[in-house]
Amino acid sequence: MRRQISRRFLLLLAVTIPLVRASAQNTILGILEENRGHSFGDPNYRTVRVVFEKKGNEWQAFRSACDDQACLKAATSSYPSEVKWTVAFDGKNVGEVVSRTPSDFRWYSDVGQQVITSKNAVPTVGARSPEFGGYTDATVYRPLVANSKQYFADPDRWEPFVLSAEFTTLLQQAFRKRFPKLCRVSRSDQSKLEQFHYRNEEVKAVKAYTSVSGSLVARLHLEAVDCQDTEAGFDIDDPWFFVDTKKTVTYLGSGMWLVDAGDYDNDGKSELIFSINRENEGGYEIWYDNFEKHATFKFNYH
Repeated sequence: MRRQISRRFLLLLAVTIPLVRASAQNTILGILEENRGHSFGDPNYRTVRVVFEKKGNEWQAFRSACDDQACLKAATSSYPSEVKWTVAFDGKNVGEVVSRTPSDFRWYSDVGQQVITSKNAVPTVGARSPEFGGYTDATVYRPLVANSKQYFADPDRWEPFVLSAEFTTLLQQAFRKRFPKLCRVSRSDQSKLEQFHYRNEEVKAVKAYTSVSGSLVARLHLEAVDCQDTEAGFDIDDPWFFVDTKKTVTYLGSGMWLVDAGDYDNDGKSELIFSINRENEGGYEIWYDNFEKHATFKFNYH
């Protein structure tokens, strides 16, 4: 009788322990991507790139900086072996996928990418566009946020916004403060730069989004280059700024576009995730805690 009870207890324990571990697992975020094939003629392929994990009160990026094949192979041990994802867009659940970490990441741009193993249709939103191809300029589907937990609502209700004259002026002033000295390629000698005395009115808003609280983020544009590089210069790659409800402006970064907003850790506040689109560089940034904190997952293509 005692032996029978012990067997039942062990069986119950074997069933419940994995459930406890699953419920105690940290929240993990991935990005459901479509990617161009690595070689000419290779078809596009879909993956979930594992990017962030919530540890305590902080979002942390998974290991992504690798400069050799040994690092790419070793990096896989930092990633979960398999994840069932809830895929979301604009505060709504758009589907589920299951994906598994491969034995190694063959290419630098593969870091973090899991192979999709589920048989159901992989979710998509909208049509393919080169806008989502990043550095590769591939015509692909929009990246979508994937969560290991079923958290996808957007309580801050971020939505597109047309800037008022007041906010436009405020952002133009912030742009000048961040970039006081800019250059353009010399018309007389295209191998040289010359100082560009731009007017605030020449700085244009490309995109802007506002939350229910009245804070906003905006992407600005000016055709100019950074004077620090005296040989060629780097384009001012559409910087993003955050404006809080007190109209304090914070610079977020350049060479990015907004993927989505959602409360991915179920703390009642939305996080914003940006896709990095820079020369030979890709990845994602997550901003949280009213834009006071952020984490970056970044990789090179070669």
